[in-house]
Amino acid sequence: MEKNQNQINTVAEILNFAKDRKSKFVSSVILAIIGVLFGMLPYLSAAKIIADFYNKEASLQSILIWGGVAILSYILKGVFCTSSTCRSHEGAFAVIKNVRAELLAKMERVPMGVMVDTPSGNLKTLVVDVTDKLEKPLAHMLPEMISNILIPLIMLIILFVLDWRLALTTLSVIPIGFIIFCGQMIGYRVKSKRYADANDAMNSAIIEYVSGIEVIKAFNQSASSYGKYTDSTKNFRDTTLNWWRGCWFFSSFGNTVISATLLVTLPVGAMLFMNGQIDFDVFITCVTMAFGITGPLIVASGYAESFAVVAQSVKQVREFLDLPELIRPQEKVSFADAQFKFQDVKFAYKEKEILHGINFETVPKGVTAIVGPSGGGKSTIAKLMAGFWDINSGTLTYGGQPMSKIPIEQMISEISYVAQDNYLFDRTIMENIRMGRPDASDEEVIETAKAAGCHDFIMNLEKGYQTMVGDAGGKLSGGERQRITIARAMMKKASVVILDEATAYADPENEAIVQQAINKLVAGKTLIVIAHRLSTIKNADKIVVVENGQIIAQGKQEELLASCPLYKKMWDNHISASVVA
Repeated sequence: MEKNQNQINTVAEILNFAKDRKSKFVSSVILAIIGVLFGMLPYLSAAKIIADFYNKEASLQSILIWGGVAILSYILKGVFCTSSTCRSHEGAFAVIKNVRAELLAKMERVPMGVMVDTPSGNLKTLVVDVTDKLEKPLAHMLPEMISNILIPLIMLIILFVLDWRLALTTLSVIPIGFIIFCGQMIGYRVKSKRYADANDAMNSAIIEYVSGIEVIKAFNQSASSYGKYTDSTKNFRDTTLNWWRGCWFFSSFGNTVISATLLVTLPVGAMLFMNGQIDFDVFITCVTMAFGITGPLIVASGYAESFAVVAQSVKQVREFLDLPELIRPQEKVSFADAQFKFQDVKFAYKEKEILHGINFETVPKGVTAIVGPSGGGKSTIAKLMAGFWDINSGTLTYGGQPMSKIPIEQMISEISYVAQDNYLFDRTIMENIRMGRPDASDEEVIETAKAAGCHDFIMNLEKGYQTMVGDAGGKLSGGERQRITIARAMMKKASVVILDEATAYADPENEAIVQQAINKLVAGKTLIVIAHRLSTIKNADKIVVVENGQIIAQGKQEELLASCPLYKKMWDNHISASVVA
């Protein structure tokens, strides 16, 4: 019962993903059925020609007529089945498009922690590989499975009409063969999950290996010696082979038994004919039907695995789509100002509490800097302000409104977030900057680039603003990427700018340029800076010192140097490092 319910749920999910293309699958099934009916006629034509020869009633005219019927039937079967497959392909591609669209939309709605916690290889596998697995089964399974099941079914009906004894004889080996086939499903749930997990692990390891190839080469780690990559590929190989070995015997033996219909039908039919219990016409028709019944059944049996692939893929997709989302309303709210206010805010990630009841507020249209040792919670605070996560307890407001009451789209429009490792797409520099405001003209993009201090180095590139930045901006240096992301943030008309280690890649020579760009970016806006170079935030309106998930001090530079030993130590270390540099 549970298995049948799972199959029903899988079909329902597929039809749900098909949306307005459900008719493609329905028409595909209808066309396949018509094609099947035409596919029956060649068998009947062959039996009729053989019977005419035996009864000495054959003539050139009858042979041409029945031969023509067979040929025309094959042609019509091909036409209808091809049309059926075309429509099922359209439906399958619509399902894939809709599944990917829903997955990507879901990624925008889940807490950022989900995206951070999930290896990029797993996400790639889900969106690309798992979804791709739906195409072939959906495009072929529905029309072809129906035709390959209907052909034997109609043949059996004809056999029962002609002679029930030969029909039962033909049918006798088929259940035995399918029972043997079912042996392939022993431990299927465990094996399929193990296979999917091994595949995900291998994909993640491959992406990690390719992304870290420079480090791997620098430390003389070849593909064979890089343990995680090697272990994951071996595990995938062993898991796959283990699954296949458990299926080979049942598959081969089951095919052999199902194909034995003629071996039992032929002698039984011959005996009945010799005893005068059936006519030759019935005998040859039944033998012909028995001969043609096995092929479609074997093909149809293969679709059990296809359906299992679809069910597993749909299950993986559904598990991701069912993840909890950031709950936000749709109706826009009004803001009193551009200020964040934390009141006894606690936040846990992976069941580990990171922020322990913090209290502070940012300076509206001013600069609020957040500093402290690594791992203390600075970036977590910035991401909470950007709306990447929901807090666990306490109150976090923006503009006097609780963050949980602000629509996601409205919050996104309020904030420009620039991270240390901000991502650039493999497009031109012009397109990457314009992403901050898609309707901006080329002239506006160039003016913004000049304000961000990156116009000169862009113009020194071979193709200027039309230079492709490469995968994740890999063709640019870290400092160049950072200045492009600042220019992109400047394009966005946001009330708040959050800079999470925004000057991390800037060398001393370029730091002044980056700082000037930041000053232009934040003119008249609320600025929150997560900084490790204290010289860049010494003139901030408020500096918040964070250590071990708690705020230990806040105030201006002079106040903290006098009252906060940790800040004083950090400042002295920064000055010493600057002098040495």
